[in-house]
Amino acid sequence: MHLHPYFRRVPWLVCLLAMVASGVVSAQMNVSHPLVNKISQSDGSWIDEAKLLEKVQSPAYVFVGEKHDNPEHHRLELLLIQARLKNVTAPAADKVIFEMLDDSQDQALANLKSGNSLEQMHTILSWSAKSWDWASYGTLFQAALNKEALKSGNISKSFISKIYREGEKSMLENPRFETVFQATPTIKSYLLDQIFTSHCGMQSRETLTPMLHIQLAKDASMASAMAQTARGMLVAGGEHVRAETAVPWHLKQKKKGAEVMVIQLIEVKPDLHDVQSYLQATGKADYYWFTSATEAKDYCAGVKGKAAQ
Repeated sequence: MHLHPYFRRVPWLVCLLAMVASGVVSAQMNVSHPLVNKISQSDGSWIDEAKLLEKVQSPAYVFVGEKHDNPEHHRLELLLIQARLKNVTAPAADKVIFEMLDDSQDQALANLKSGNSLEQMHTILSWSAKSWDWASYGTLFQAALNKEALKSGNISKSFISKIYREGEKSMLENPRFETVFQATPTIKSYLLDQIFTSHCGMQSRETLTPMLHIQLAKDASMASAMAQTARGMLVAGGEHVRAETAVPWHLKQKKKGAEVMVIQLIEVKPDLHDVQSYLQATGKADYYWFTSATEAKDYCAGVKGKAAQ
């Protein structure tokens, strides 16, 4: 993420955002919580793992939302990818699109071949230690590559910088970003609230507009990558797959009537056992897969009381 000059002067926040992006792994918590490993449908009824893995093969478009630093989420994503691609025989019949890959890597992705080892993939992609955590995502990339299904979804760091400098005009006349300009006031307000919170309230909402443009551009880009395929699965952060505010919404503007399934992987909280509370907080989805949690840390604790009004 390209940071406002204010945040470039705050080392702790730069480290926080880098940890979120790279998927730093921490210890699993709440493994004995009664909801762990259970899967709720949108109506609150339960479905078992085998049935969901069967169902994931059918819809044209599937969205999987994760918490980046949770290894249990990556394990379940591998199961979902393998199930989705299980019966794929024709090359490129399905694609798995990743938030963790951007368009600057497309040429390197084209040089990958089914059967490449993780080490070969790491080398061909020139994977940076400052990028997303390879231990978390390399195996997922490989599972998609072996079915010729690996595809980037995100925008490059250089284009993020361009959006930050030039705003919405940087996306004009590019069909890839047409849905950015269709976003409703409700969507923009929701996203701006999330951005404000993720920046620990250290900057006023008005000055976070560039971040809003970047978030919308990322969602529109991932939706465009999906729309280029007849069938696709997206792996991204949970906020990116919210049905009414993120990539699924953008895709539906591009492909009216598209058949969509949204699966949210959700960390349990130690003292919260009410399923409906989780569903309401996560937003509309078709399936909610409960998992153990990574250790909770309050990265904003050191600056509380200094927040912008």
